[in-house]
Parts: sequence; structure tokens; C-alpha cells
Amino acid sequence: MPRKPNRRSDRFVDRERLLAAIGTCREKVTREQSRMEVCGPLYHSSSTVVAAIDGLALMLTGRRNYFHLTGHGVREGVGNIATGRDPMLAAGNMFANIPEHLTEEEVTILAEFPGARIERIVSTGQASPPGFWYDQEQTEWVILLSGSAGLVFEGEDAPRILRPGDYVEIPAHLRHRIEWTDVAEPTVWLAVHANAQLGASSTA
Repeated sequence: MPRKPNRRSDRFVDRERLLAAIGTCREKVTREQSRMEVCGPLYHSSSTVVAAIDGLALMLTGRRNYFHLTGHGVREGVGNIATGRDPMLAAGNMFANIPEHLTEEEVTILAEFPGARIERIVSTGQASPPGFWYDQEQTEWVILLSGSAGLVFEGEDAPRILRPGDYVEIPAHLRHRIEWTDVAEPTVWLAVHANAQLGASSTA
């Protein structure tokens, strides 16, 4: 006998819980991937898993880059108010657990407060896709801690070369892109995203 069609509806799916679960899975897969032989069969298989998770995020949120750009599902620091946990003393080391190879940038939320979010970003040769420009709602202040990178602002002829200790404040809606990041060693960034209104009144 033919099977009866499944009449269940997706409207009963707890999307926030599902996103949290697959975000945790994605984090663990990408963390282990940093230990794998690049371009080996296990590396390719794990990349397929990450791509499938991003595809599911696209279905749930309308954005394939949901985990990368919104901070949801990425690693979070202890005491981050976004987690809903009781406040705790947050401590750590900026250079702990730095992966050597990533399929895409790793974003770790270190702290989040009303009007501000602090992130550690690790790049291992990643760059902005051709033709892509960041156009952010918030002011961003970023300092490069290790590695190197080329940062391009719309209207400038050449990228600004950033090396350890270099920082830049990026006003809201100033279009920019990452032209390249170091392929010889991980590039570690510390980024502070501030409310656009607060950023407009700050000084460089």
C-alpha cells in the first residue's frame, strides 16, 4: 500500500532552538576542521556538512551567512549577556585556541553590552567575495593583533595594509571590504561594534 503523506507542518518547529543546535554543531565541525589535512577527504566531507548547515540557516532565516554575520551560533565568551546566563567574571586569552586553517572566518563574541559588542575574528587567508562590500549599520573599531590584512574603503585606490598594532575606526555605512588576509599565519582581529548614534559622536 502507498504510504500516506506526512501532514506535519513546519510552523510548529522551534526555529530559535534549531538554530542554536545547528550553530553549536557548526562550531564543533569547523573547530575540528582546523586540525584536518587541508583538501583531504575528511576536510571536504566536513565542508559539505558546514555548507548543509548554512543551507538550513538560509531556509530558516533567509540568509546563508546567518552564523557568520549575525554572531548567532558562533562561539561566545563567558558572561555574555546575550546567552541569558547569570553575569560572571569573564576572563580568557585572545590567542587561546587559534585555528590554523578555516574554511571561513571564525567569529567569537567576547562580550556584549547595551549598544556594543566585542568580537575576536580569526582569518586564515579569507577575503571578501569579488564585488562584495560591507555596509554596516553600526560603527566598528577594529585592531589587528597578529598576521596582516589589506582593508579597502570605497573610493580609495589601494588597500590599507594592516599589521599588528594597527587599528581603524569604520563609521556606519562606510563601505569597505577585506582584500586579503595573511595565508602564512592566522590573522587575529579585535572588533568593537558600537551603536551608530554613539559612534557618530566619538572621536578617532
